[in-house]
Amino acid sequence: MSKKVEKAIDKIKKCLALAASSNANEAATAMRQAQALMAMHNLNTDDIQLSDVKAKTAKAGAAQTPVRYVSYLAMVIKKAFGVDAIFIQHFKGMNIEFIGIDKQAEIAAYAFTTLFRQLKADRSAYMKTLSRYKRANKIRKSDVFAEGWLAAVNKKVIAFAQPEPSKELIKLYQAKAHPKTETTNARAPKEKKDDGLARHKGFMQGGKATLNHGVGATHREMIGVQI
Repeated sequence: MSKKVEKAIDKIKKCLALAASSNANEAATAMRQAQALMAMHNLNTDDIQLSDVKAKTAKAGAAQTPVRYVSYLAMVIKKAFGVDAIFIQHFKGMNIEFIGIDKQAEIAAYAFTTLFRQLKADRSAYMKTLSRYKRANKIRKSDVFAEGWLAAVNKKVIAFAQPEPSKELIKLYQAKAHPKTETTNARAPKEKKDDGLARHKGFMQGGKATLNHGVGATHREMIGVQI
């Protein structure tokens, strides 16, 4: 969207706000101005509403198919901030696009990036303790550890209620921006009986995860700030 169109939408929004005035003449004039601006810039009411919907992208790893714990983290973020998320493949791996109203998407992307960085560091540190195992077993146990880590984080998430109008707007945005999305089957670890300890250790370590203020965030907009 060009700067010119963005400015036009801002003016239209102001006119529509004035159109709700109790002064009949003022309301009628404002509505005419809004309609004239919409016609001039070839905009409709959906375009005006969708201007409140924002998207922000975060890196989700080098794999072309997300590991299940990455998918779990995305679900934790969606639940916390009332956003939606789409995995997008590219030649260097996978990104995740968060879609929300106003600052929601930006805060969600910040939270995902911050927690993902901590999760990868803790998973890597745990893997180094598994020197006596073969590579495949190390990876499996480390993936189970990561899922346990996220279970601890999830228990501390503040579930933000997403109002129905927001859901509908986000769906409308997705239909226009990503009309051909597909369900992604995340790669799950083939867990074995002796992997329970890995999950427990991950849960204990995940309880130490922290998330500080992001840009434009308030205390209530973050996952418990200290989690």
